Formats: sequence, C-alpha cells, structure tokens
Amino acid sequence: MKDFWKNQIEKNWKLVFLAPMDGYWDSAYRQAMKKIAPNIICVSEFYSADWLVHSKFLADSVLTHNKTETPLIIQIFWKDPEMFAKAAKIISNPIYNISWIDINMWCPAKKVVRSWHWSCLLINEQTAFDIVKAMTEATHLPISVKTRLSFDWWQDLIKFVKWLEKAWANLITIHWRTAKQAYTWIANLDPIYELKKHINIPVIANWDILNYEDWMKKIKNLDWFMIGRWSFGNPWCFLPWNYYPTLKELLDQMEFHAMKLVETKWEKKWNLEIRKHLVQYLKFFPWVKLYRKRLVTTDSFLNTQNILSDIREEFSEYLDKKPWLGELDFLKDSV
Repeated sequence: MKDFWKNQIEKNWKLVFLAPMDGYWDSAYRQAMKKIAPNIICVSEFYSADWLVHSKFLADSVLTHNKTETPLIIQIFWKDPEMFAKAAKIISNPIYNISWIDINMWCPAKKVVRSWHWSCLLINEQTAFDIVKAMTEATHLPISVKTRLSFDWWQDLIKFVKWLEKAWANLITIHWRTAKQAYTWIANLDPIYELKKHINIPVIANWDILNYEDWMKKIKNLDWFMIGRWSFGNPWCFLPWNYYPTLKELLDQMEFHAMKLVETKWEKKWNLEIRKHLVQYLKFFPWVKLYRKRLVTTDSFLNTQNILSDIREEFSEYLDKKPWLGELDFLKDSV
C-alpha cells in the first residue's frame, strides 16, 4: 500500500476523483460513473466511524462493493481518535478490499460542527493530529484528509496541513472555501497553490470544477482533481476530452444506473433513490418536461424501462443527436 499512488500514477497521467457526497455516491452511482470513465478513483459517501464500529450490518452494507469500483476510498467522520482507530481496523479487513481511508474534516453542516465533528477539527488541531496518528497506527491502509482553506480565515492552512503530514497523512484534499463560507462565495485556489509549495504529500483540489478540460486550465502545481456535483447525470465530465453523449447514450446510461440500484438496494429504497438521478441525465433534453412527472414518480425498474422505451420510440429518428449541444432544440416547435 505504500506505493498506492505511485502505481496509480503509472496507470493514469493525471488522477481524477469522484468526490464524496452523502446521499448520492452509493455503489450504484460509482458503478454508473466508472462504466463511462473506468479510470476514475471513487471516494464513498461519508460514514460515521461510530456507526461502523457498532453496526456490522452497516459495515457490511457500505464497505462491500463491486470489483469494478476498485480502487475504492472510504471516507469517515467522528471526533474521537480511539473510535477512528477502531473503525480503521474494521475497514482494513481484507474481505472488504478497501484501498484507502479518508477523514472528513471539511463538511460545514452546523448541527454536526457544533458537536466538534467535521470542519470543526480545523480549530481543534491537536485532535485532528491525534486522529490521523491513531488511524495510522491502527491500519496498514494509507490515510488521507479532506479539509477546507480554514474554518473562518483565522487558521493557518499551511501549518495545519504540516501537522497532518507529520502525523503521517499520505494525501490532502482541499475544498477551496472556508467552513464559514460553506458552499457560497467565489472559490479561491491561490492558497492551495501556495500550500503545495510547503508540503511533500499530494494535494487535490475540489469544488467548482466542471470537467477534465476545466481542471487542466487550473491545475498548475497541484497533483490531481476531484469532481462532485458536476457529475450529476454527467459521467462524461471525467473524460480527458470534451465529450457530449447522444440521446441514445443518455437513455442507455439511465437504464444501467437504474439496474445497478435495483441490484444494490431493496425496492422501497431504490424507488426513492432513482428518481433524483433520472431527470439529471436529461437536463439538456428539450422535451424532458413531458416525462418529468413520470420520471420522478417511477415506482419500479419495469416502469422506468417503459418510460425510457417510450422516449426511444417517440424520438427514434433523433437518438444519435446530442442534447447538450442543442442538436434537438429544433424539435421544440415541431414535436
């Protein structure tokens, strides 16, 4: 595992990551993304270290994954170094085949920050240091940290990351806003470029990255990049060229994503999960409004297949057109 990133770099010149996002990046989503962009490295939804330790059912359900998702990074959060260490031992079990463990020190949700989790660790440096150290001693897997520029601009990012590096963090990801800014304000990469000059571990930047081409304009001295919300309905954003899918490719991908959800979740959960994804794939399809109600109320895989079949039949002459390039806009006045 010491040569994990070296081996990955030999396979891929620039590494691309699927960012962690709670409620979205489940196994089905990761498989859907990797079907289009097999070279991306996936980071899971973030899980509570406490839950993983006290629920074998949860551990088995979220750590078990399809081999196509490998290498898979698991992100966890909590506030107690000892609990982090216990969770690390569970994640390290060879039966799960996890490649890496990432620590959530970036999420700004007020409810959890008040409990001294997540980005609150930016103002509790000793605990952050102890967490990384405890996990490093508990597992053979590499440990990384995702954090922010600071909590409220009063913290020294370079000093903080040097502490983490000293505790044997192997990689750092920076969400380029402060915790107080949450998801607002204009993202600022300059402090991350400066950080990279002062540390020896890889640095990844995250947020407001549209696609691979966008990042190539911004990467400068940084190592790799991470895309999250811009992958909604768009696994093609990870490809190292500007690729725009045809209507047929979009519909086929929707069916594949739905099928993977059926395989990995029970029916009631599947019904709720698939609805938020389907419309995202067709956001540039000018006639999505005709199918929106059916897509967001689908209650079975068969029903979803029927909706997709109806779209294929009605627009059979245009399946090779690319909605994202406006190649179907002329239909607005004719269909």
